[in-house]
Amino acid sequence: MTPSGATPTVAAPDQGAEEEGLGQRERILEAALRLMAEQGVHATSMRKLADACHLNVATLYHYFPSKADLLTAVIAHRSYADLLAELPPVDAALPPRERLAELLAWIWTEMGGQDDMWRLLLGESLRGEPQALGSAAELSATFEAALERWLEVLFPDWDAPRTTVARTLRGIVYGFFVEHLPFGADDRARMLRRRAVEVAAVLIP
Repeated sequence: MTPSGATPTVAAPDQGAEEEGLGQRERILEAALRLMAEQGVHATSMRKLADACHLNVATLYHYFPSKADLLTAVIAHRSYADLLAELPPVDAALPPRERLAELLAWIWTEMGGQDDMWRLLLGESLRGEPQALGSAAELSATFEAALERWLEVLFPDWDAPRTTVARTLRGIVYGFFVEHLPFGADDRARMLRRRAVEVAAVLIP
């Protein structure tokens, strides 16, 4: 009972519980991304996801009311905005051809660290999944704009139409990634540098 005239004490939020909830949500999203990338969205049931997370299905629905909500959250979970906003660590003192090889190697290395998301977006886009199609189109436009910006900053001495080159590079980058999806990370890493050098040699003779 509060003494007369005293201010009632309001219980502070349980920060530990909030952090645990955030951590659990992150774990669910990571597991969902892995399963959806491997099996496809339609084959990833909430029951399978609950088993993979060692949770009950009711807990999943607490965070995500439907599978559509889950997919939206999974795609939004890995944001490329920060990555594409930064300037790639390419040595401006290198000759243009070597500079381009460094840029491509950096892009492919960064993409390689996000295998699951690319598999999900590519696979579900091919299946015509509306959310994946929309997200893939948005990412593609953002990536092309970033490429054009990087070309302007990193290649002031390359006399080429940057919009056209950016669109061409985007296609080459995607093509390389799709081509090497069947290979393991180690094999892909060995191929990466060679392919970057080959592409740079074709674009900058």
